[in-house]
This record gives sequence, C-alpha cells and structure tokens, in this order.
Amino acid sequence: MSKNPVKSSRILERLQEKIPDLKVGLVPPDAFFTRKVELPEGLSKDERLAFIQLDLEGNSPFPMDQLVWGFVEDTKSDYVFVYATPKQRLRKLGFDELSSYYQLFPAFISLHGMETDKPTVRFVAQNGYISALFLTPGNPVPEKVVARKVTAELLTDDSYLAARSKLLDQLNLGGFKAEAGVWLHQKTDILPNGSVQFTHRHLSDSASEGMNVNALDLSTDSLWAADLRDSSYASQENNTRQRSKILWKALKFSVIAAILLLVFQLLIFILDGYNHVTEKTVFELEPLALQVSNKITLADRLNQSTEEDVKPFLLMESINSIRPDSVYFDKVRTNAYNILEIDGQSPEGVTPVNAFAQTVDQQPFVANVETTPRTVQTRTSFEMIITFSEMPPEPEGGFVIKEESDEETGEETSE
Repeated sequence: MSKNPVKSSRILERLQEKIPDLKVGLVPPDAFFTRKVELPEGLSKDERLAFIQLDLEGNSPFPMDQLVWGFVEDTKSDYVFVYATPKQRLRKLGFDELSSYYQLFPAFISLHGMETDKPTVRFVAQNGYISALFLTPGNPVPEKVVARKVTAELLTDDSYLAARSKLLDQLNLGGFKAEAGVWLHQKTDILPNGSVQFTHRHLSDSASEGMNVNALDLSTDSLWAADLRDSSYASQENNTRQRSKILWKALKFSVIAAILLLVFQLLIFILDGYNHVTEKTVFELEPLALQVSNKITLADRLNQSTEEDVKPFLLMESINSIRPDSVYFDKVRTNAYNILEIDGQSPEGVTPVNAFAQTVDQQPFVANVETTPRTVQTRTSFEMIITFSEMPPEPEGGFVIKEESDEETGEETSE
C-alpha cells in the first residue's frame, strides 16, 4: 500500500515525458522570394486561394511541387503578401522535418498585426537577420519586405543597429519614412489556448529601450495560410489539435479524480513525497538545460547563413521576368559567378525555347547564350548556358534576396 503513491508519480512522470516539445519554426527571411498580390473584389475563400496560387505559379521560376509557400492576409487589406522558397533551400537551412514544428513561418512575421498611421518602414531582427517591412497606414500586411544577414562576427545590440543603418542606406524609401531603431526578437511562446506570441526588445541609438509582446492574432484559416506547409497538412493537423484538446481535458479530469483517491495516502507520505518532488525537479531540469544548450548550438549554426546559392537566384530572377509561360525550368545551377546553367522544357515545341534564348541574349547584361534543344513529339527539353557580362540590377519589390560573396560557386538552386 505504501508504494502506490510512488507508482502513481512515476506514471505521471512518464506521461509528461511523452508530451512533445512544441516549437515554432522561424525561417531566415532572406530565403524567400516575395510578391504583393492584388485581389479582385467579390472572390470566395476558394477562389481567393486559387487566384493567389495561380499568380504565384505564373511568376515562379520553379514548379509549384518544388516550393513551400504561404501568405499573410487581413480584412483591412485588398492585397495579400505571398512568400515562397524551394524545398531544397529549406533543407539547407536545417528545416528537414517540417512536421516537427507547431507552426512554420518566415521570421519577419513576428511583428504582424502592428499597424502604423503613415507609410512606414519598420525594422525587425531575429537570429542574425534583419528585415525592413514596408507598411501602409492601417494595414498590417506589408507591401514589401527586404531582408539581409547581419555580417558582424558577434551579434550585439550595436551590430544590429549598424546592420539597420546599412540596410536603410540601400533602400528606396519612395514615400515611406523609416521608423527609428529596430525590434529585436527575444523569444516565442505558445500560449495555453494554442496561439503564438512573440516578444521583442526595441533598440535605438538613444538610451531608452522598450518591450513589445505581439500575439499572432489570426483566424484558423489565416494562421494556416501563413504557415509554409500545404493545405492538406494544415487540415489534418488542425483536426488532430482539436482531438488533442478534448483528450487533454479528459486526461485532466481523470488526473483530478486519481488525486482525490490518493490524497489520504499522500498525506501519510508527505515528507517522502516532498523529497521525491525535489529530486524529480533536479532530474527534469538537467535534460532541459542540455536541450537548451543544444538549441543554442543549432541556432548559432543556422545564423551562419550559407550564401552559396544567393547570386544564382539574382541571376535567375533577371531572366525569369522575360520567360514565356510555355517554358519551365527543371533545374538551375552555376559553376561560376557569372554563368547560369538551366535545364528546362516546353510542351509547345522548340519555337518558344528559341524565342526565349534570343530574348535573353538581347539583354544588356548578357554576354552569350548557348542552347541545346531536344524535341520528342511536341515536347522540347533543353539545356541553356547563359554567360553574364555583368551582374544584373537587383529588382525592386517582388524578389528580395541577399547578394552572395565572390567565392561561392557550384551550388544548385532547385531540385
């Protein structure tokens, strides 16, 4: 009889160990290419999603099945902000098991919901990256996001402020005004009701600093629209969470009933129970401390952003804007800083391929184009080697990436 309280405590301890460690994944913001998509009035929910997906598919250099993507929306906005990145790039950043995350967002979403009363550029930083969000009055959905990696060896408040100043010098503000300072992301919490909350610290050149706790106040549909995983996963996971809430409530009632039955036995062994709880706390904190250390190590590694495939994205975007709808890219790679090799296809034969190659060759920053087409029935596959005479200008708006260093070569940008 005296062993029953000990056995019950061990059962509860084992149950607690089986509860998964919930975490929110924040993908570095310079991994994405982005688009502001204007929405026609009167679209239903399904029509809106189809319209957004069609727009992304028509402007993406990759097939949709090679991308993870999402968008942020709001009832106050007549447009949505869409972001996407190849699955291969996500894996390079360490996001292999996407299902292991409670939610998976681009990092700049941590300030979503904070509105302004005039056109404003707001800066937010997380884990060695800084983003500039272009916001219009009364609209929490950004028009544009520009992201850069913080290149300082040691990430301090001063290095983030210096990175903000450098990024500001590179921006074309137009009619927007830069907000003072930068919001530095401190932590992410998952609240008991399942919502996600971000805590920021405001850095500025003055001595004063402020704190901000920003809950991601989105409906269920908007939350999963912002998540990078597809709609089928979202539907399944949402159903699972609803069932888990019901099971958790049932478990809590069962535990309460068990506690009432054991209360008299626990009173008898209260001193022994106190010692046991103290030991249990020590044993629980030890693996948690190791886990925190491992997460810090992993975060430090993620902060060392690989710039190997950044310049190929810039080169590729410069020709993607003139790519006809009938030409698709299957694989893009580079073996030199100014050479882009493309494997692609066209279901409409060799004519659009040749026309596309001729158009590329006429660009002022292109030195030479070599094309090797192969036609089977009406489908043409091709290999194209483009030699650039100079780096094309970085486009404003949609596709925002970070320049790579000169020594980076030989990386593929898609599967």
